[in-house]
This record gives sequence, C-alpha cells and structure tokens, in this order.
Amino acid sequence: MFKAKKLVQYIVAALSLSAAPMQANADALPTSATILEFAETNTLFVADSDSSKIFAYTLPAIEAKKSSESYNLVNVGSKIANLLGVSTSAVSYHDIAIHPISKEAFISVSYIMGTKKVSALIKANQKGSLEQVNLAKYRHTVKTLAKTADDSVKFWRDIPATTLAITDLDYVNGTLYVSSLSTGEFASTLRKIDYPFSQADTSSNIEIYHTVHNQTETRAPIRAMEVLNLGGVETVVAAYTCTPLVTIPTASLADGAHVKGKTIAELGYGNTPLDVIHFSATDHTQKQEDFILVINKERSADLIRVADLTAASAKKGLSTPEMWAKAGVPTRPVPLSGVLQAADQDSQFIATLKRNINTGDIDLVSFRKGAYFRLNDFISEYNFKDYQYYPEQDMFRHFQNLLKTDAGYPDLTRELSKEANK
Repeated sequence: MFKAKKLVQYIVAALSLSAAPMQANADALPTSATILEFAETNTLFVADSDSSKIFAYTLPAIEAKKSSESYNLVNVGSKIANLLGVSTSAVSYHDIAIHPISKEAFISVSYIMGTKKVSALIKANQKGSLEQVNLAKYRHTVKTLAKTADDSVKFWRDIPATTLAITDLDYVNGTLYVSSLSTGEFASTLRKIDYPFSQADTSSNIEIYHTVHNQTETRAPIRAMEVLNLGGVETVVAAYTCTPLVTIPTASLADGAHVKGKTIAELGYGNTPLDVIHFSATDHTQKQEDFILVINKERSADLIRVADLTAASAKKGLSTPEMWAKAGVPTRPVPLSGVLQAADQDSQFIATLKRNINTGDIDLVSFRKGAYFRLNDFISEYNFKDYQYYPEQDMFRHFQNLLKTDAGYPDLTRELSKEANK
C-alpha cells in the first residue's frame, strides 16, 4: 500500500514537471513583461499579457538590506532610456516590485525599437545603480492561461484586449491569484493557481454591481487587487475602473463558478485604479495599524483602514446608484499625484514610480508611511533661512527634519532657535 501511494506521488510530480518544465535559456522568455510579483525570497513572477503566460523566475540568493533607506532617484526615466538605447518617449512603465530581502526595485517596461515593441526588466538600488536584468540566465517555470482575451478585440481602435489578459497578480501562501479578461459574455475572470505550477488551475467568472453605472457588470476586469484576511476570511479586495471597490471571499472561487462580488465602496467616477497595496503603518495615535492604499490614475490616492474594510465586508454591499459622490467605506485622500505604480518597500517606506510634473520624467522615489508626501516637493514658510522654530513647534521640526533626510537633504535639518531656548 505504501509503495503504491509513493508511486502515485511520483507520477503526479512528473506530470507537474511536464506541464511546467524548468528552463534556463531564452526559448520561452516573456514577449511582454507587465505585472510583477514576488513570492518567497528569491521567486519573481513576471506576467506576459501578450502571450497569456506567467513566468516564475528563481533569482540568486542575495544579502539582506540591513537598514531602511529611501529611494531618491530623480529623472530615473532618462537613465533607463539611455540604458536601453532609446528616447524617453519610447518607454512605457508597467509595474514595480521590491525584492523582499535586498529591497532592490524591479521595474517592468516596454519600449519601441524601430517598429518593434520590446520588453525589459530593470533593477535599481537606492544608490542609483541600474541594470537590465537578463532573465535568460535564470531557471524558470511557465504557466499558460486558457481562454484569455485575444487581439481580435480592440478598444478605442488601437488598444488590443490582450493588454488586459493579465491585469494583476497577488501571491498568498502558495497560491497565485490572477485577475484577467477572458473570452465570452462573463469576461471578468479571477484565477487561483498553485505554485509550484501544475496543469490544474481554478478559473471563476466575477460579477459586480457598479454604483456609478447603476448596473450589474460581468465584462469589466479587475484592474488592481490585494488578498487580505478580513475578520478571519481570506478575501480578494478588488478595484475596478470608475472606481468600485469589491470584496470576494477566496473560498467562493471554484473552477467554472460564477461569483458575485460585494461592492463595499465607490471611490469616484472618471478614474482608473492603478495599484492596490497592503502594509502596516503608524496611525494618528502612534499605533501600528494595517491599511490598503489605492493608487489612482485620475484622482488622489485613497488610504483605507483594513479594520474598516473588515466591517464593511461583513455588512450588506452597496446596491443603489451613486453618480457623483463617494460612498461606502470611509477613505482618506493622500497627495500621491503622478504616481504610476507603488510597492510596499519596508517598515518605513512605500516605493513609487512617479511622473515628475516639473520635468515630465519618471522618478523612483520613496514616501514615508504616515506622511505620504515628500517635503522637497514644496517651498513654504519653513524654507526661509530666517525662519525660527519655537518650542511648541518642536514636533513639526522633528517631522520636517525626518522628511528632509528621507529626501536626501540631511544638511538642511534645523534646530530650535537660540532665542526660543532662552
């Protein structure tokens, strides 16, 4: 009996390997590198929307980052373009992921070389070192998704549906969650894929009520998501265009299932969510609390307490139209205008790819959790050399000194005035 059981295990393992063989060459590299997601310490998932594939790369072991250090790489877009040998206008930015050990930033881009679109993965560190990652060097496995959208459908004449074949990834405890656009009437699809990859996967069609549109929707895909534990229930928190926020218990996801998500918030019309990230930060009472941050294309970012998400998910969802105002879960707008993509960097910072509105270039910069702005983006009363801090302003002085150091200006930190100390 024992030998028969072991034989079955060996056969299952062999089938898994045949479905996703390990590779170490360029034969099956991504034709488009879009969404990035780290799993364990050295596993990087790279989504290839054009070919409906997900690559899992095993990166080399690396030394852990010993201290928290912000990113201050201004005009990094020009440097990336120079590295690729193209103009800055030829480069499009898709995602950023932070290595969980080294805290290096991995950036997925595409660029036009002649008449051909080419994809690349760029690695950067806080010191400003940039390199193009040669994925062909690393062993990897591949998962091909079935029934995804193809380029026979186009939006606004020249945007192929394949750009939405994979819209986001999130890895949790051995499962990779994949939001996508599929073929058919119920085109919004959420997949559960075991990692290491095998032939099996779970594909569910998702339906939501959209308060701004006042209709049930089955085609619009999830644009950004995060899998969280809400009151003991593992739940996908998903953001859609124009901008409903929806919860979907992962236990409801079964192969071929038609699942109705619960709309718990309306974050505002005329907007596309770009990213949803989860992290812990100090709240206004100086206690650690869990939050999600929804990065928006046309609006300020929304900071939401996970405790509020939990409470809303346990109640009845929104079911009546709301055309103009926000509704549902309370949110706090934070000033992250121009942010294209964000990632949880470490206990202190969020790393972002941000459009610099002064230069038009791309910056790779960190924002301190709890502040969500960079002091060097402003010129105010405090910047004048003759400004004097008084004892009752000491909290502001400490906070501003911290933000000056974060932004790379430790030489501009200030002490209390001598007159104030008399």
